[in-house]
Amino acid sequence: MAKIVRTTDTDYKIITAANGIITLDTTNASSDGTGTVVVLGDLEVKGATITVDSTRLEVQDNIILLSEGNDGILPASLDRPYSSGIEIDRGSIGNVRWVYDDSLTWDFNGVTGNGAWLGEQGNIGAASILPIYTDKMLSGGNDLVFALGGSSLKVVDTSAYEENVWRYENGLITPDPVTNSVFLEDNIIPNAKAVRDFVDFRSTTIEIAALGTDDTRIVTTDKNNIILNIIAVGSSTTLGFSRNHGFEVGDSITITGVTSSPVDALIDGLNGTYQVTDVPNSTSLQINANTTGANDASYISLSGKTIDDEPVITVDVSNTRAMSIFDNRVELAGLQIVDNEIINLVSDSDIKLNAAGSGSVVIKDILEITKTPGDDDVTVDPIGPLAPVDGIKIYSKQQGPGGTGVYFVNEDSTNGELISKNRALLYGMLF
Repeated sequence: MAKIVRTTDTDYKIITAANGIITLDTTNASSDGTGTVVVLGDLEVKGATITVDSTRLEVQDNIILLSEGNDGILPASLDRPYSSGIEIDRGSIGNVRWVYDDSLTWDFNGVTGNGAWLGEQGNIGAASILPIYTDKMLSGGNDLVFALGGSSLKVVDTSAYEENVWRYENGLITPDPVTNSVFLEDNIIPNAKAVRDFVDFRSTTIEIAALGTDDTRIVTTDKNNIILNIIAVGSSTTLGFSRNHGFEVGDSITITGVTSSPVDALIDGLNGTYQVTDVPNSTSLQINANTTGANDASYISLSGKTIDDEPVITVDVSNTRAMSIFDNRVELAGLQIVDNEIINLVSDSDIKLNAAGSGSVVIKDILEITKTPGDDDVTVDPIGPLAPVDGIKIYSKQQGPGGTGVYFVNEDSTNGELISKNRALLYGMLF
């Protein structure tokens, strides 16, 4: 039968001798852990230590308050100075703690503060910092900042981490055969070897369309490209190329030669002129061609090509065109070099060979002078206003009485044919 001790008009107190022990035994003195002590109200303990020998502790409260009553930064007088947290007894191998340490200070972009959470293992004052084991860290919508001080951010205990950054084949960065991209995912942080491998890869495959400083530039323009593949079809179409295509958003693009197998009318219908609507990277572009329902795999790789203006490398110095290099000629400072021919790009102007100082223009082979009139010049005899202002002009036309076909006109407008040796002897005897 339950027994009740009730007091309704005053407090109830049990007093023992100093250092006494009050035991509430619910086991009938068997100490077998049975029974329950129920406190119907708050429990306030004012002693220095609470020891719980149970193997399971259940707390309904959602927040456990530690260091209650502290009025500022946690004091240095605590067992672990400036700290509050939880500790786990691990016997002879060293306890571990998860604590908030008020002695730690931080400065992120000018915002400073005190206190940070840390895990440690070992004796207080000689403990080592513990790692955090997790597969994700969230930043609550803000940037995730690592303040490393004089240390570095490392990737350890992993094999070939860089192969999770770029696309590799046989240990070398290798572009995807469909997209021609080497990126596996845009937001992956590379390690040092990944950066080194990428620099090595780009140093052998780099294509620079322009170099320049201020108004001096070297520019390559080549929009005549072979289409490697069709990356995507739909309301717009994405094309892939083996090399840099050179197009920009808004450019007009003309495509020819596209064929398919099995025949796909939508793919073959790509032959035509479109507008570039997007440039995902240097080896792919999107055009405003609707290929919804097409089979991109039916495109015969490398069959199509883009055609544009003549490919050229231009050199501009101080906004003045100094040189243009085409596949079959070079234009340099008003001159055009085609195969073994030098042509003046400015009509009716001279080409001059000038040996400075006491030097001479030396021709170390046979000099051939073609007959007048010449290309783009109907003049037969450069006389009158075409006579030289200073010196003499020598030219060739149909042979006359002189027997040479070599003629001259000088600054005094005197002109005639140079006489051969035999004819000179003949004329000497006749006259």
